[in-house]
Amino acid sequence: MAEGNGMTTRGFNALARALAAAMIAAFCGCHQESAHAPPAAPAPPAKAADINAERLAAGEPDQWLTPGRDANGTFYSPLADINAGNVAKLGFAWDYDLRTNRGQQSTPLVIDGVMYASSNFGRVYALDAASGKELWTYDPHIDGQWARYACCDVVNRGLAAFEGRVYVGALDGWLHALDARTGQLAWKVSLRSCIP
Repeated sequence: MAEGNGMTTRGFNALARALAAAMIAAFCGCHQESAHAPPAAPAPPAKAADINAERLAAGEPDQWLTPGRDANGTFYSPLADINAGNVAKLGFAWDYDLRTNRGQQSTPLVIDGVMYASSNFGRVYALDAASGKELWTYDPHIDGQWARYACCDVVNRGLAAFEGRVYVGALDGWLHALDARTGQLAWKVSLRSCIP
């Protein structure tokens, strides 16, 4: 892609990898501030899910920007605040009820203090990562009959985020682009029409 349209080839490739990775199951990383220093107040992001090719390439250690944590899908967190010497001191902070008993297989993204997670049929949840407070939810309103065609229950394998949008592939084959700040649908497209 040309540089002039706002996205370099590297950025396009990073987005393509992030969108592809959003369809697989993975592991989640977390970050606990050191007990020796007070937690720094995060700078407010210019916009929610303010991800671009540079941030993906940088692989910010305290963020989980893709289902594989970084653009290379390493699934590795270099953070060292939690270790064998203090892991026993970890405790329960909060929980969030997804209001389903169906399977869950996605990895949440954690971007600038917001956790974005997907659930059955392609539902999406945005939560304050520190408190678990619900910021917004999105339901793609999938006809339950689509469950007949799913090989592995109605699970969703994850999300992608890029330039203020959160992307989710719903069970019925539609890709939904959501405003990361509000959860409002920006657009959707049938992925089935993209298959030759």
